[in-house]
Amino acid sequence: MVAAFQRFFIPSTKLMTAQGIIFNPDGQGIRMQWTITRDNTPTPDTGEVVIFNLSPALSGAIYEAWSAFSKSSGYLVDFGIGWERLSQTVIRGDVWRFVPAKRTPTDVLSIFSIGDGIKNVRDQATGASFSKVDLGTVLTAFITLPPNPGDTAGGGLGLLYPPESKALVSAAAAALKVRTFNNIPAGYNTRTFIDFAMATLGLEWRVHNGAFVVMRGGISDRLPPILAPRTGLIEYQVRDDGGIDLSALANPDVEPGVQVLVQDDRGVPFGAPAYRVDKVIFTGDTTAESLMQVSASKALI
Repeated sequence: MVAAFQRFFIPSTKLMTAQGIIFNPDGQGIRMQWTITRDNTPTPDTGEVVIFNLSPALSGAIYEAWSAFSKSSGYLVDFGIGWERLSQTVIRGDVWRFVPAKRTPTDVLSIFSIGDGIKNVRDQATGASFSKVDLGTVLTAFITLPPNPGDTAGGGLGLLYPPESKALVSAAAAALKVRTFNNIPAGYNTRTFIDFAMATLGLEWRVHNGAFVVMRGGISDRLPPILAPRTGLIEYQVRDDGGIDLSALANPDVEPGVQVLVQDDRGVPFGAPAYRVDKVIFTGDTTAESLMQVSASKALI
């Protein structure tokens, strides 16, 4: 993402599917609209991407593939936004609903409803039992094993496990007086166990672009983006509880769990020195603007 915004930057978008890439780098290509919602909970991120007047051949091919795979392995897409021909992933996940051709008086709309890992997180059960196993080891299994077909194997969330997340879990597990679980039976709800294990470690987790993101105190270990007028800050309101609500030009680096610095162009903070992002909603249209609405709490650590 660019370090500073200019007044007339043009949104850039890219939707990657197995049937082809739909790309509008400069506002002159196929029209797209989007709403992407992220929050600081284990609930997967969600989004809706609308494409105007997609070719019938491509929308038909996508619909056939989605119909074939959505109920088994899932139909994955990657949607990115950015500026001036550059785009960065804002959501990667399963298309849980696809409308290939919704007709309006002037256009035909193809609508992608996306859930970030939503199939994998929902209703999974452990496919094997574990006895006297290290907490960090069993968490790795439950996070990364594939979803179980017919309760016969797998039973994990099927998520990526970034090194920084694994390091936080390993360090917290090493600090426990008792590091092993005596018995985890097959058929136990995977998400329930992960919630319990992470609470035992004093950590929180969320899903982001198919990855298991670990946080401590609601904060992930990343350098804080600076939100200032020069980087796209439009307006802000400091809340009575010490948090802040703001709108700005869209920046996918601003995600839940990340600390942000809200400043003027001289580096003077608006409100607290740092805030923890709780929720961010990205909205945009390639014929208009690309914005984000951010709700953040005063960072305590």
